[in-house]
Amino acid sequence: MKKIIFEASNVMKEINGHVVLQNVSFNLHENESVAIRGQNGSGKSTLLKLLAGIYEPSSGKILRNGNRIGYVPEHFPENLRFKLKEYLLLTASFHGISSTQAEKELLEYIHLFEIESFMDVPLKRCSKGTKQKVGILQAILTKPDILLLDEPLTGLDATSQQSLIAILEKLKKQMTIIFTTHEDLLVDTLANQVLYVKDGSILVQKETTSIQRKVKVKFPNKAIFNELDMIEIYFEEDTALITVELEKSDLLLLDLLNKNCSVLEVKERK
Repeated sequence: MKKIIFEASNVMKEINGHVVLQNVSFNLHENESVAIRGQNGSGKSTLLKLLAGIYEPSSGKILRNGNRIGYVPEHFPENLRFKLKEYLLLTASFHGISSTQAEKELLEYIHLFEIESFMDVPLKRCSKGTKQKVGILQAILTKPDILLLDEPLTGLDATSQQSLIAILEKLKKQMTIIFTTHEDLLVDTLANQVLYVKDGSILVQKETTSIQRKVKVKFPNKAIFNELDMIEIYFEEDTALITVELEKSDLLLLDLLNKNCSVLEVKERK
């Protein structure tokens, strides 16, 4: 039986008087790759920070059973004066890792991450893709049991996304990876479980083996989606991208047409 690494029980998190997460309960096990999904503002990043121990619950409990957690935020710090290698050695020293040991570890990863030519380049001159790799590398230098990533593909071009996914695929064999994302590509490639934050921030836990449909529609107003049965939805102006379980998709499509939506695309995915 797999070891439970995170156990959340009736967790509520309030920030500046606003309840971001409530009634959240779940278990996550070691050696899994877990995606956290939901609408913008649903509390995905807050949940990740709770798992990392950056936040503590306002009420309820989160038990963390991992020996070492590596956390990578969505946005890498801007305008750092350090060069890439200098920064990595410095952050490693914060965790009690000597420069000799860190340099040895770097030899293992610089080729995998394709950053050989950037080691002496100031971070403020590096691309977002390179900074994303540095963010992950500074986390894995500490040999974490658990790697937490907040929207790791945000702002990357297609080539950089594929490169980063290839890295994460190799890392998932060594550690548990939990990440927030709105990208189907990362979920389809990496995740074997998905946590959906929806309906007032109540968590829905699903295996990725279930077949789903992605439905893209043009809609007259957002209010029509309030009572529809779906997993998640993302908005871009007057267009919505909806994820729905396959067996519920026909009924959803009928509801959308009856509500004067124009169906632009329907595709099936696991």
